[in-house]
Amino acid sequence: MKSFTLSVFVVLCLIVINGCVNVDQKVTLKSDGSGTIKLHYWTGMKNLSMGDEIGGFSFSESGVKSNYTASGIEPSNIKIEENTDDSTKHVKLDISFKDFNKLSDAKGFAKSKTSWAKGKDGMDYKYTLLKDTANAGGMGMEEFKLVYETTFPGEVTATNGTKDGMKVTWNKTVADLKNDVEMTASVKGGDSGKKCGLFGMELPIIVGLGLMFAFTFKNKKKNKA
Repeated sequence: MKSFTLSVFVVLCLIVINGCVNVDQKVTLKSDGSGTIKLHYWTGMKNLSMGDEIGGFSFSESGVKSNYTASGIEPSNIKIEENTDDSTKHVKLDISFKDFNKLSDAKGFAKSKTSWAKGKDGMDYKYTLLKDTANAGGMGMEEFKLVYETTFPGEVTATNGTKDGMKVTWNKTVADLKNDVEMTASVKGGDSGKKCGLFGMELPIIVGLGLMFAFTFKNKKKNKA
């Protein structure tokens, strides 16, 4: 009985520890779906007594590189620091990506879904944190902050976050992960970087060719006269 009680206690401790990570993520998104991320996450040093990884977040340089490297996704400027004032360990890094829709190909983003797609009046953005009921139900999980910020390439016309110009911020906690957390925005003209048809490079070329043809035709007609 004593052994069983100890096992249950260890499992409960692991669940609580897994959720004890604060996240501050800042995305800068371009119209073509590429962009950069400044990621900062941290936890209490006591939570790392059993290893360098907590709930998919690594606190070793090799683990960070592995978690945030995939085709079209590359980490850089990795910094791992300990704050002795409050006994916390911090990871900071930059991430570049070629396609926001493929961000979850990296292990570090496997618990999320991303979408940047053409909508009714521009581009629609969605970043979903998948539910994690085991961690969300732990005691004190509302104390661990999840802050997600995205700067868009155009005017934000609608969002379920807090808008500040072309920047939107969503403030959540680990306790919110009892359900999927959807962060959405609609961006006016967000696809403006993809010029095509008569509204891109082709229009001035066609106009120029037309003027040249008209000028040549006029000169021929004048010479015949």
